[in-house]
Amino acid sequence: MSEQQFPFSPLANSVSACVYRPSRRGEANRLRKGQSKTHRNNQPVYTGKTPRGMAAKVVACFRQHDWRRNADLIALRRTGYTPYSRASDPSFTPKPMRITPRSESREALTCLSLVLAANCDYNPDSDYLFEMMLPVEEIARRMNALHVYENGRKAYDVLLHALRVMEQLDYVVIHRDREADSGQNKPMRIFLTDKCFTSRGIAVESIREWLHKYRQWAVASGLAESMQQKYQRHLLKMARLGINIDRHHSLKNRLRQIKRWVVSPELRDEKARTEADIGAVLDEQARKVRQLRPKNSTATHENAWRRFTASGLLTTVAQMSLESALKAEFPTLLSTDAETFYERLLERAGVPLS
Repeated sequence: MSEQQFPFSPLANSVSACVYRPSRRGEANRLRKGQSKTHRNNQPVYTGKTPRGMAAKVVACFRQHDWRRNADLIALRRTGYTPYSRASDPSFTPKPMRITPRSESREALTCLSLVLAANCDYNPDSDYLFEMMLPVEEIARRMNALHVYENGRKAYDVLLHALRVMEQLDYVVIHRDREADSGQNKPMRIFLTDKCFTSRGIAVESIREWLHKYRQWAVASGLAESMQQKYQRHLLKMARLGINIDRHHSLKNRLRQIKRWVVSPELRDEKARTEADIGAVLDEQARKVRQLRPKNSTATHENAWRRFTASGLLTTVAQMSLESALKAEFPTLLSTDAETFYERLLERAGVPLS
């Protein structure tokens, strides 16, 4: 019998296994024959504008940092890096590296640090402090690490590698989630930690003082409300993308720990006084509203309408139609005279009034 009659025979498998199939790397090397291999597509350079205020001070401190003398990086290189793809692999053993990082690594770490410091949220009223307000692709673009191939694929491996190194140094906290376009787990929310500042020589008292002055400047300039609205828009964008950290309790505990560490007691006392003042104003307004209401109000017609709708004699669609029509005809009647509003509802529904 021939091999075609038995396509799954061992002989057929051995023959098919001997057929040469060029790999992607081999095909790329063949197309690049006679040309030098590309070392890197772009050189990381920070080209963004540095905002004023606390961001400018942090960027100035980060710009002067020398990664060759970073004790945390030296200790990490002595142990070895662990890629994110092998983070959950118990059989992976990192290899020790030489103590001094190469110039390419230092450039990437420096540019990434400057972009993070310039576009960080320094509002102490936010739920979690020091969150990046830019997506990862925009971060790669601002540090000149975004490369777009001819087929449209976007790559920023330099950024991802540098971000992974800073994550192992405990300088950033990253929440990864599945991206809808590529289907891969990518960094979606990035937060700076307290260690990121103290490793650059910034004292805790300085950070607390800068945050306090930053909030005072925002309140005096009338920008506190706009900053809060910007943060709420950011949270709304995360919700639209399906990114939620409510169930990540360890992440939320770590972020709360950072906020407790960095927010000064003066800020906490000031926020408590503001919340107490707002609560007192709301209580006073509620008391005035209660005084405007008649003391002997029994809400007879409202209770009659509730009993009528709960009896099943009126469908939900008809109830909503009657209420919306009356509200459109008399927009302020429900808030000013609720009894008359429900009385007219009963009349339109054909319920006899006692």
